[in-house]
Amino acid sequence: MYSPHRVVSTCLVILLFNASIPAFAQQSMPVETELTVQDAFESALSIDPEVQSALKRIEAFKARRSAASALTAQPLSLEGSYRSDRNYNNQGLREIELGVSAPIWNWNERARTQSLRDTEIELVQLQLEQKKLELAGLVRQTVWNTLGANLDVEIAQARLKTAKELMVDVEKRVKAGDLAQTDFYQASALYEQSRAELLRAQGILGDVSADYSATIGLPVSILSRIQTESTDIPNGLKPLDHPAIKLAQLKVMAQQQQSDLVQTQARANPEVGLAIISDRGAFTSASEKSLVISTRIPLGNSSEYQSRVLQAESESIAAQAALTKTQRQIVVLGRVAESNLDMFAQLRASAQEQAKLAAKTFELYKKSFDLGETDLPTLLLAEQKAFEADKLARKSAIEYAAKVSAYKQALGLLP
Repeated sequence: MYSPHRVVSTCLVILLFNASIPAFAQQSMPVETELTVQDAFESALSIDPEVQSALKRIEAFKARRSAASALTAQPLSLEGSYRSDRNYNNQGLREIELGVSAPIWNWNERARTQSLRDTEIELVQLQLEQKKLELAGLVRQTVWNTLGANLDVEIAQARLKTAKELMVDVEKRVKAGDLAQTDFYQASALYEQSRAELLRAQGILGDVSADYSATIGLPVSILSRIQTESTDIPNGLKPLDHPAIKLAQLKVMAQQQQSDLVQTQARANPEVGLAIISDRGAFTSASEKSLVISTRIPLGNSSEYQSRVLQAESESIAAQAALTKTQRQIVVLGRVAESNLDMFAQLRASAQEQAKLAAKTFELYKKSFDLGETDLPTLLLAEQKAFEADKLARKSAIEYAAKVSAYKQALGLLP
């Protein structure tokens, strides 16, 4: 025979469980996808200042390459002078000189400069790709962090709603004399705990949402319909194909070319001049014209030249060391990301199985409670475990999606 206390408590617990676990199971069901990580990435690209200015930066390097194709090392210089004795004895002396001066390339300097400028163009293009990859990593992390925080808020809101319904219903039963005052205290404590969890989750969501809006520029509300990235990997992809490694390799080449160029610049560029002079010695004299060819060969500074050579060689050594370090890091990070992907796939499956077992366990406790074999606190504890297991299952799905993105990031693949 059922007592009034046991019958009412059974109804309240069933209400609490039905309002939380099934509701969460419905929310976890897949819905129509309206957003992908690629969409978020393209939105972030459209507002990133460095990416927007990249095309102009590439044009600037192309202009430097055009300058390296010129016949002279520097632009031509126009020179002119005028000499007269008008303000002195005024005997009719007049002299006009007009000419041009052209700095010429040192031996092999022009060809090496052109090679360096070609490499610099490739370098700035690869730097743009690396910037896109870094931005993709930030977008991926921001998307899944924000989605996880948003899920915490949804879970806390559902938990608060059911806790409030429970507290109101218990209060009515206590006033009617069907339940003890201690049951109301337990329901009130559960409600206050749920409210604190909601406020904490909302605070975290506010912080990550600010980062999300600043980085991506899309509303947070559409994240509930985002699609997990595919685990498909292009055939033949190798760890050394990573953009960061290619960039480091090109930096080594650029530094070597810079070192070769410095070796041709032991002194400043010599100059060749060509001038025409019109000269008249007196009023009675006829004007005479002459052609002047001149040259200027700067003398080099051995100490200063040696300093530049050593500086270029040190930068070349640093670039080579950076390449070795980058190769090692990329290989290690790729292995770790692949291992984490497998581990979190197993974790997701385990969490989903745990949620099913916890729900079945609660059903057994509920039947036992109906038969008078289990008390109310034990039943509430079973419900709490079922709720937490369902929460873990939903969180593990997001964590797995984040690890998929991290794996693609480690391989250097854009969304």
